[in-house]
Amino acid sequence: MKRFISLAMASVMAASLLPATAFAATGDVKATAKVVGSDNYTEDEMEAADGKIEKADAAEVQLTFTTADYATSSVPDAEIELTLDKAEFLENDSETVVSGSTTEDDLTGLIYLKDDDGTYTLTAGTDDFGGVDEADYAGQYIFTNSSDDVLKDASGNVITISDVTVDDVDELSFTLTGKMERGWVLSYVLTSQLTKTSKNTQATVTVDSSDIVITNGDDLVYASIESKGIDASVKKLKDVAVEEVVTIEDLKIEPSVGANMAAVVDEGDTIKLKLNSGFEFANSTSNEITIEADGTEINPVVSYDDDEIIITVDSNISGEVDELTIIGIQVEATSAKEGSTATIKVSASGNDSVGVEVATVVDYAVSMSVDEDEDVPVIYSGVDVDNTGITDDSDHESLEVTIEETFAGAWDNAKKFTLTLPEGVYATDVEVTTDNGLELDEEDFINAYEEGEYEYFEFDKRIFDENESDNDPYELNFTFTLVADPGFEGDVVLSLGGDALDEDQEVVIAKFVKPYTVSAQQNDLNIDYRNTEIPTDVVITEAEAGLWEKGTEFALTLDKIDFDDDASVTPDDESGLSVKNVKTTDGEIRFTIDEESDDEPATVTVSDLTLYMDRSLPAGAYDLNAYALTMLGVDSAEEAEDFDGSDYTTSDKGYLPQTLLADEDTTVFVGDESDDIDYTVKTGFVNIVTAGSDTTGFTTKLTVPIGENYLIAGETQVTLDAPAYINAEGYTMLPVRAISTSLGIDNNNVLWDQATRTVTILYGDRIISMTAGSSVMYVNGSSIPTSSSVEIVNDRTFLPMRDLATALGVTDLTWDTDPTTGKTTTVYMNANR
Repeated sequence: MKRFISLAMASVMAASLLPATAFAATGDVKATAKVVGSDNYTEDEMEAADGKIEKADAAEVQLTFTTADYATSSVPDAEIELTLDKAEFLENDSETVVSGSTTEDDLTGLIYLKDDDGTYTLTAGTDDFGGVDEADYAGQYIFTNSSDDVLKDASGNVITISDVTVDDVDELSFTLTGKMERGWVLSYVLTSQLTKTSKNTQATVTVDSSDIVITNGDDLVYASIESKGIDASVKKLKDVAVEEVVTIEDLKIEPSVGANMAAVVDEGDTIKLKLNSGFEFANSTSNEITIEADGTEINPVVSYDDDEIIITVDSNISGEVDELTIIGIQVEATSAKEGSTATIKVSASGNDSVGVEVATVVDYAVSMSVDEDEDVPVIYSGVDVDNTGITDDSDHESLEVTIEETFAGAWDNAKKFTLTLPEGVYATDVEVTTDNGLELDEEDFINAYEEGEYEYFEFDKRIFDENESDNDPYELNFTFTLVADPGFEGDVVLSLGGDALDEDQEVVIAKFVKPYTVSAQQNDLNIDYRNTEIPTDVVITEAEAGLWEKGTEFALTLDKIDFDDDASVTPDDESGLSVKNVKTTDGEIRFTIDEESDDEPATVTVSDLTLYMDRSLPAGAYDLNAYALTMLGVDSAEEAEDFDGSDYTTSDKGYLPQTLLADEDTTVFVGDESDDIDYTVKTGFVNIVTAGSDTTGFTTKLTVPIGENYLIAGETQVTLDAPAYINAEGYTMLPVRAISTSLGIDNNNVLWDQATRTVTILYGDRIISMTAGSSVMYVNGSSIPTSSSVEIVNDRTFLPMRDLATALGVTDLTWDTDPTTGKTTTVYMNANR
């Protein structure tokens, strides 16, 4: 690359002799340089053209003006210098190399200016130039458009090119006169002759100016000479199972250098397609590929082998063809393993080969997934899809679930499959879409839900047609609308299972949270007929500020015990929430939201609780229950517990009368299907430690035959899961739970802790515990040695009869023995009286 210091010095000397306003101040005008339309050529192409790049095929060097601030009102001039490396400039005939005799006339048609209205070409002016502004432009080189309009700057000055100077065949300059504007583009068409045409040659252009600040103007590549080569591509990889055949996407072949296929192949050459190990072509003379040249089908000679297809180039390929398309290539995964990739190596005579991946070996399976980039929707439990009773606007929709084959035919239509939601979560609607020919719709989901009795979806076998291996894999997409029981919280895990799948799959499709939480403590109480006071408070907390809708009613109840007088219900001072209609009705404490919270979630404290306790209540634990009556769509706790859908219509609001996904002629309410909703918010809220009957002890006589699957309690025969027996040490072992409950202890007061394998009995003022394998039991914390270790038989806990009687306080204990063996045959617990 050459630089001429004398030219720069001459410019400086000339500038010193002129007023400062004659040129734009350096830095006031800025431009960015780039090359547009650079091209790659083969050695053959360049040698055949004698290294010349025609004007029609040439790249352009462009100057885009980014700043155009002029400090003077006079017409500015800007000298622009272009320098080539490994090439010489040609004049506009694309034949003549520039010289000292080259003038502006020889550059017309090579220089362009683009403004907001269009493109203007350098043109020799005349004395009667046409267009909308006919004038005398003789002797000027101006820019005109197709309508012969002349380009002028904002001040009305005609934009011109002058003073073309050729310092050498690879270096020329010219003067641009007129004010440029931001966004204008000056282009020079680089018709030129390369001085070197060997492989790896790069011709570059450098653009410079002493009057314009040019960015990125050095050594811009506009032409390259490369080895002959081809490119090959497919739109996407296909999946194929082991020992299966797949038709790949259309294979595109085009030259990587040169104008068309003629630049890289000649008639009689060959194009070879070869597969890697583990794969074979399934094509043959009876299962041929189709070849198109620029979209037109052609019929060259093709030969087939297991791992190779050979195409003989004819004139239809070696001519001016931009792209070959090969259609219908079939690939078989003969021995490739799962995860392997089928690659076709494409090679043409005299060209570098190129590899293209066309297929991946996948397991013959069905997969279920959701979009991992989507946020899991959060939904409130215990409300209907209209969010009755709360202000939330959730649509209750899950993430979209996709079930798809990894390979066409992987989904076995001859076997059933199931979709299962967690217990307590229900589908009220579903939106279904399918792809690639799978025929499943909403009606199929409705039938499957009914078949699964609204506990899961059971899809029958042959519900869709088997997919052919040559088709695209089946794809099923669906989105559920969901509701959940008041006590359900956490992730909604959808399970896909059944005989049609190798293994069950799970995805998280939604998350439920409770609209309120309740905190309470256990209270140990003695029986007191009326107005038994509970010393602790119950606190109900709103999940988020403003969630509980005005008019929403709540209720609290106790198992088997009525609340007595009206309690105190007090909202916090900060949230802005207020309540009304505080009352005790039919043993239920109720209150209604009067004003919604605003600044923060509300807390409501229920205090001054009193109980009405019947003297016949047994000792033990009694649970606290909470009901958001409005959210549930009922008027009382009793209606919630004993919901009967026959009393409701589909227009009723609330969770319990929410209709499930079903046929339009069938109405299925949540409350009818979810008949075991747990409203418990505190287990053992009240623990009666001294029952009204404790003073008289047990009143039931027990007869326990050894080895029999029953005992007799009073006049009633009770079936046993495991009979009494004599253990290896000779002790008579009695079933703990069966004996305790038959004597009259509530079954809920006989507790089993699986983690510690411990039985705990709550009876009157006694707390009795015993652990499997231990030779010690505890009564109210005091250890008492047992005759033999606690044993587990048939999942039931057994204790020696004397030890069990001692623990329960039974003193009247007798038994019969076999006179021959001396072993116990029957045990009698006659009870203390």
